[in-house]
Amino acid sequence: MKFSGIITALITPFSEGELDKKSFLKLLDSQVRSGITQFVLASTTGESPVLGEHETVQLCEWFNIFKEESKGDLKLILPTGSYSTQLSIEKTKKAVDLDAQAVLVVTPYYNRPSQKGLLLHYEKLASQSSLPVILYNVPSRTACSLEAETIKTLSQVENIVGIKEATGDMEFLKEIKQNCPEDFLLLSGDDLSCVDFFNLGGHGAISAGANVLAKELIGLFNDKPESRVKNFEKYKNFIEELFQKTNPVGVKQALHELGIISSPELRLPLVFEKNPALSKELSKLHTDLV
Repeated sequence: MKFSGIITALITPFSEGELDKKSFLKLLDSQVRSGITQFVLASTTGESPVLGEHETVQLCEWFNIFKEESKGDLKLILPTGSYSTQLSIEKTKKAVDLDAQAVLVVTPYYNRPSQKGLLLHYEKLASQSSLPVILYNVPSRTACSLEAETIKTLSQVENIVGIKEATGDMEFLKEIKQNCPEDFLLLSGDDLSCVDFFNLGGHGAISAGANVLAKELIGLFNDKPESRVKNFEKYKNFIEELFQKTNPVGVKQALHELGIISSPELRLPLVFEKNPALSKELSKLHTDLV
Protein backbone atom coordinates (compact mmCIF):
# COMPACT_ATOMS: atom_id res chain seq x y z
CA MET A 1 0.00 0.00 0.00
CA LYS A 2 3.01 2.26 -0.48
CA PHE A 3 1.17 4.21 -3.21
CA SER A 4 -2.32 4.37 -1.70
CA GLY A 5 -4.43 7.52 -1.29
CA ILE A 6 -4.72 10.38 -3.74
CA ILE A 7 -2.01 10.59 -6.39
CA THR A 8 -2.06 13.56 -8.77
CA ALA A 9 -1.49 13.01 -12.48
CA LEU A 10 0.14 16.41 -12.90
CA ILE A 11 -0.51 18.58 -15.96
CA THR A 12 2.43 20.04 -17.88
CA PRO A 13 2.24 23.86 -18.07
CA PHE A 14 3.39 25.52 -21.29
CA SER A 15 4.18 29.11 -22.20
CA GLU A 16 4.69 30.08 -25.84
CA GLY A 17 5.41 26.49 -26.77
CA GLU A 18 7.97 25.81 -24.03
CA LEU A 19 7.80 24.19 -20.61
CA ASP A 20 6.72 26.77 -18.02
CA LYS A 21 8.99 26.16 -15.02
CA LYS A 22 7.48 28.91 -12.87
CA SER A 23 3.95 27.57 -13.28
CA PHE A 24 5.11 23.98 -12.77
CA LEU A 25 6.75 24.81 -9.46
CA LYS A 26 3.80 26.93 -8.35
CA LEU A 27 1.43 24.05 -9.12
CA LEU A 28 3.68 21.57 -7.35
CA ASP A 29 3.87 23.82 -4.30
CA SER A 30 0.08 24.23 -4.18
CA GLN A 31 -0.29 20.45 -4.40
CA VAL A 32 2.07 19.79 -1.51
CA ARG A 33 0.38 22.48 0.57
CA SER A 34 -2.92 20.71 -0.11
CA GLY A 35 -1.55 17.42 1.22
CA ILE A 36 -0.51 15.60 -1.96
CA THR A 37 2.78 13.71 -1.69
CA GLN A 38 2.55 11.36 -4.69
CA PHE A 39 2.70 12.41 -8.33
CA VAL A 40 2.65 11.02 -11.84
CA LEU A 41 4.57 13.25 -14.27
CA ALA A 42 4.42 13.21 -18.07
CA SER A 43 1.27 11.08 -18.24
CA THR A 44 -1.51 11.64 -20.78
CA THR A 45 -2.84 14.30 -18.39
CA GLY A 46 0.66 15.80 -18.70
CA GLU A 47 0.36 15.55 -22.51
CA SER A 48 2.98 12.82 -22.81
CA PRO A 49 2.35 12.20 -26.54
CA VAL A 50 3.68 15.67 -27.36
CA LEU A 51 6.56 15.81 -24.88
CA GLY A 52 10.12 15.21 -26.03
CA GLU A 53 12.24 12.84 -23.99
CA HIS A 54 14.43 15.75 -22.91
CA GLU A 55 11.33 17.55 -21.60
CA THR A 56 10.32 14.58 -19.47
CA VAL A 57 13.84 14.58 -18.06
CA GLN A 58 13.56 18.31 -17.37
CA LEU A 59 10.26 17.92 -15.51
CA CYS A 60 11.77 15.16 -13.37
CA GLU A 61 14.82 17.29 -12.60
CA TRP A 62 12.62 20.19 -11.50
CA PHE A 63 10.54 17.81 -9.39
CA ASN A 64 13.58 16.27 -7.71
CA ILE A 65 15.13 19.67 -6.95
CA PHE A 66 11.82 20.82 -5.46
CA LYS A 67 11.68 17.62 -3.41
CA GLU A 68 15.20 18.12 -2.10
CA GLU A 69 14.69 21.79 -1.27
CA SER A 70 11.32 21.22 0.41
CA LYS A 71 12.67 18.19 2.30
CA GLY A 72 9.32 16.51 1.66
CA ASP A 73 8.67 12.79 1.40
CA LEU A 74 7.44 13.05 -2.17
CA LYS A 75 7.03 10.06 -4.46
CA LEU A 76 7.40 10.09 -8.24
CA ILE A 77 5.67 7.61 -10.54
CA LEU A 78 6.59 7.69 -14.21
CA PRO A 79 4.50 6.33 -17.09
CA THR A 80 6.62 4.01 -19.22
CA GLY A 81 4.02 2.14 -21.27
CA SER A 82 4.21 1.84 -25.04
CA TYR A 83 2.85 -0.26 -27.88
CA SER A 84 6.32 -1.84 -28.00
CA THR A 85 7.39 -4.18 -25.21
CA GLN A 86 11.07 -3.45 -25.78
CA LEU A 87 10.51 0.31 -25.75
CA SER A 88 8.50 -0.01 -22.53
CA ILE A 89 11.40 -1.90 -20.96
CA GLU A 90 13.90 0.75 -22.07
CA LYS A 91 11.71 3.57 -20.71
CA THR A 92 11.26 1.70 -17.44
CA LYS A 93 15.02 1.33 -17.01
CA LYS A 94 15.48 5.06 -17.68
CA ALA A 95 12.91 5.84 -14.98
CA VAL A 96 15.40 4.57 -12.40
CA ASP A 97 17.87 7.27 -13.43
CA LEU A 98 15.13 9.89 -13.01
CA ASP A 99 14.63 8.82 -9.36
CA ALA A 100 11.15 7.39 -9.88
CA GLN A 101 9.75 5.15 -7.13
CA ALA A 102 7.41 3.20 -9.44
CA VAL A 103 6.28 3.00 -13.06
CA LEU A 104 2.76 3.17 -14.49
CA VAL A 105 2.43 0.97 -17.56
CA VAL A 106 -0.57 1.41 -19.84
CA THR A 107 -1.79 -1.46 -22.00
CA PRO A 108 -0.16 -1.34 -25.45
CA TYR A 109 -2.26 0.97 -27.60
CA TYR A 110 -3.17 0.85 -31.28
CA ASN A 111 -1.81 -2.64 -32.07
CA ARG A 112 -4.48 -4.28 -29.83
CA PRO A 113 -2.71 -7.39 -28.47
CA SER A 114 -4.56 -10.48 -27.27
CA GLN A 115 -4.79 -11.37 -23.57
CA LYS A 116 -1.88 -13.76 -24.06
CA GLY A 117 0.15 -10.94 -25.62
CA LEU A 118 -0.72 -8.63 -22.73
CA LEU A 119 0.28 -11.27 -20.22
CA LEU A 120 3.65 -11.86 -21.85
CA HIS A 121 4.19 -8.11 -22.32
CA TYR A 122 3.78 -7.35 -18.62
CA GLU A 123 5.61 -10.43 -17.40
CA LYS A 124 8.66 -9.60 -19.50
CA LEU A 125 8.63 -5.95 -18.45
CA ALA A 126 8.24 -6.78 -14.75
CA SER A 127 11.10 -9.30 -14.92
CA GLN A 128 13.44 -6.58 -16.18
CA SER A 129 12.27 -3.73 -13.95
CA SER A 130 13.89 -2.83 -10.64
CA LEU A 131 10.90 -0.59 -9.87
CA PRO A 132 7.38 -1.62 -8.80
CA VAL A 133 5.03 -1.85 -11.78
CA ILE A 134 1.45 -0.51 -11.71
CA LEU A 135 -0.78 -1.73 -14.54
CA TYR A 136 -2.97 0.85 -16.29
CA ASN A 137 -6.24 -0.19 -17.89
CA VAL A 138 -7.91 2.60 -19.92
CA PRO A 139 -9.63 1.06 -22.97
CA SER A 140 -11.34 4.32 -23.92
CA ARG A 141 -7.92 5.62 -24.99
CA THR A 142 -6.08 2.45 -25.99
CA ALA A 143 -8.65 0.23 -27.76
CA CYS A 144 -7.23 -2.56 -25.60
CA SER A 145 -8.45 -3.88 -22.25
CA LEU A 146 -7.12 -6.19 -19.58
CA GLU A 147 -9.59 -8.92 -18.66
CA ALA A 148 -10.15 -9.89 -15.03
CA GLU A 149 -8.49 -13.29 -15.44
CA THR A 150 -5.38 -11.67 -16.94
CA ILE A 151 -5.22 -9.17 -14.06
CA LYS A 152 -5.55 -12.07 -11.62
CA THR A 153 -2.58 -13.82 -13.19
CA LEU A 154 -0.50 -10.65 -13.31
CA SER A 155 -1.28 -9.85 -9.68
CA GLN A 156 0.74 -12.96 -8.77
CA VAL A 157 3.81 -11.71 -10.66
CA GLU A 158 6.63 -10.43 -8.50
CA ASN A 159 7.08 -6.67 -8.94
CA ILE A 160 3.56 -6.02 -10.29
CA VAL A 161 2.00 -4.27 -7.32
CA GLY A 162 -1.33 -2.91 -8.52
CA ILE A 163 -3.54 -1.42 -11.20
CA LYS A 164 -4.93 1.94 -12.20
CA GLU A 165 -8.43 0.96 -13.34
CA ALA A 166 -10.10 3.62 -15.48
CA THR A 167 -13.15 1.90 -16.96
CA GLY A 168 -15.51 3.22 -14.29
CA ASP A 169 -17.11 -0.25 -14.20
CA MET A 170 -17.76 -1.17 -10.57
CA GLU A 171 -18.77 -4.76 -11.37
CA PHE A 172 -15.38 -5.20 -13.02
CA LEU A 173 -13.70 -3.76 -9.93
CA LYS A 174 -15.55 -6.24 -7.72
CA GLU A 175 -14.30 -9.10 -9.90
CA ILE A 176 -10.71 -7.85 -9.73
CA LYS A 177 -10.88 -7.40 -5.97
CA GLN A 178 -12.33 -10.86 -5.49
CA ASN A 179 -9.64 -12.52 -7.61
CA CYS A 180 -6.49 -10.64 -6.58
CA PRO A 181 -4.43 -10.69 -3.35
CA GLU A 182 -5.48 -8.29 -0.61
CA ASP A 183 -2.26 -6.31 -0.96
CA PHE A 184 -2.72 -5.79 -4.72
CA LEU A 185 -3.14 -2.05 -5.11
CA LEU A 186 -6.46 -0.90 -6.61
CA LEU A 187 -6.37 2.71 -7.84
CA SER A 188 -9.20 4.53 -9.57
CA GLY A 189 -8.44 6.27 -12.84
CA ASP A 190 -11.90 7.78 -13.26
CA ASP A 191 -12.70 10.80 -11.08
CA LEU A 192 -16.47 10.64 -11.59
CA SER A 193 -16.70 7.13 -10.15
CA CYS A 194 -13.88 7.35 -7.61
CA VAL A 195 -16.20 7.56 -4.59
CA ASP A 196 -17.94 4.32 -5.56
CA PHE A 197 -14.47 2.86 -6.17
CA PHE A 198 -13.36 3.83 -2.64
CA ASN A 199 -16.55 2.45 -1.11
CA LEU A 200 -15.91 -0.91 -2.77
CA GLY A 201 -12.50 -1.16 -1.17
CA GLY A 202 -10.31 0.77 -3.59
CA HIS A 203 -7.02 1.95 -2.15
CA GLY A 204 -6.89 5.38 -3.79
CA ALA A 205 -6.85 7.17 -7.14
CA ILE A 206 -4.45 8.48 -9.73
CA SER A 207 -6.42 11.59 -10.47
CA ALA A 208 -6.36 14.38 -13.06
CA GLY A 209 -9.00 16.27 -11.09
CA ALA A 210 -6.64 16.38 -8.11
CA ASN A 211 -4.71 19.12 -9.94
CA VAL A 212 -7.64 21.32 -8.90
CA LEU A 213 -9.41 19.38 -6.14
CA ALA A 214 -6.50 18.00 -4.14
CA LYS A 215 -7.77 18.72 -0.63
CA GLU A 216 -11.31 17.81 -1.59
CA LEU A 217 -10.39 14.39 -2.99
CA ILE A 218 -8.14 13.66 -0.01
CA GLY A 219 -11.11 14.51 2.20
CA LEU A 220 -13.42 12.21 0.25
CA PHE A 221 -10.91 9.36 0.41
CA ASN A 222 -10.58 9.78 4.19
CA ASP A 223 -14.36 10.10 4.70
CA LYS A 224 -16.46 7.34 6.18
CA PRO A 225 -18.13 5.34 3.39
CA GLU A 226 -21.61 6.57 4.28
CA SER A 227 -20.48 10.21 4.01
CA ARG A 228 -18.59 10.02 0.71
CA VAL A 229 -21.53 9.89 -1.69
CA LYS A 230 -23.28 12.80 0.00
CA ASN A 231 -20.13 14.94 0.16
CA PHE A 232 -19.21 14.15 -3.45
CA GLU A 233 -22.42 15.81 -4.67
CA LYS A 234 -20.88 19.21 -4.01
CA TYR A 235 -18.18 18.58 -6.63
CA LYS A 236 -19.99 16.31 -9.10
CA ASN A 237 -21.15 19.01 -11.56
CA PHE A 238 -17.73 20.65 -11.49
CA ILE A 239 -15.96 17.36 -12.23
CA GLU A 240 -18.39 16.62 -15.07
CA GLU A 241 -17.56 19.98 -16.65
CA LEU A 242 -13.85 19.51 -15.95
CA PHE A 243 -13.83 16.56 -18.34
CA GLN A 244 -16.42 17.82 -20.82
CA LYS A 245 -13.57 18.37 -23.27
CA THR A 246 -10.59 16.07 -23.75
CA ASN A 247 -8.41 15.93 -20.64
CA PRO A 248 -6.44 18.08 -19.74
CA VAL A 249 -8.24 20.97 -21.52
CA GLY A 250 -10.66 21.59 -18.64
CA VAL A 251 -8.05 21.06 -15.94
CA LYS A 252 -5.78 23.68 -17.51
CA GLN A 253 -8.68 26.11 -17.83
CA ALA A 254 -9.52 25.75 -14.14
CA LEU A 255 -5.89 26.07 -13.00
CA HIS A 256 -5.44 29.18 -15.15
CA GLU A 257 -8.61 30.77 -13.81
CA LEU A 258 -7.42 30.04 -10.28
CA GLY A 259 -4.13 31.81 -11.08
CA ILE A 260 -1.98 28.73 -10.49
CA ILE A 261 -0.64 28.44 -14.05
CA SER A 262 0.11 31.39 -16.30
CA SER A 263 -1.60 29.98 -19.39
CA PRO A 264 -4.07 27.22 -20.33
CA GLU A 265 -1.94 26.55 -23.41
CA LEU A 266 -1.86 23.04 -24.88
CA ARG A 267 0.14 21.52 -27.70
CA LEU A 268 -1.35 20.46 -31.01
CA PRO A 269 -3.31 18.46 -31.83
CA LEU A 270 -5.06 19.51 -28.60
CA VAL A 271 -6.32 23.10 -28.60
CA PHE A 272 -7.74 25.24 -25.82
CA GLU A 273 -11.46 25.82 -26.05
CA LYS A 274 -12.99 27.59 -23.09
CA ASN A 275 -15.93 25.93 -21.39
CA PRO A 276 -18.16 28.67 -19.90
CA ALA A 277 -20.07 26.11 -17.84
CA LEU A 278 -16.80 25.07 -16.18
CA SER A 279 -16.08 28.69 -15.25
CA LYS A 280 -19.55 28.92 -13.73
CA GLU A 281 -19.08 25.76 -11.66
CA LEU A 282 -15.60 26.90 -10.63
CA SER A 283 -16.97 30.20 -9.36
CA LYS A 284 -19.36 28.30 -7.08
CA LEU A 285 -16.41 26.47 -5.52
CA HIS A 286 -13.92 29.33 -5.78
CA THR A 287 -13.95 30.30 -2.10
CA ASP A 288 -13.12 26.74 -1.08
CA LEU A 289 -10.41 26.26 -3.69
CA VAL A 290 -8.26 29.35 -3.20
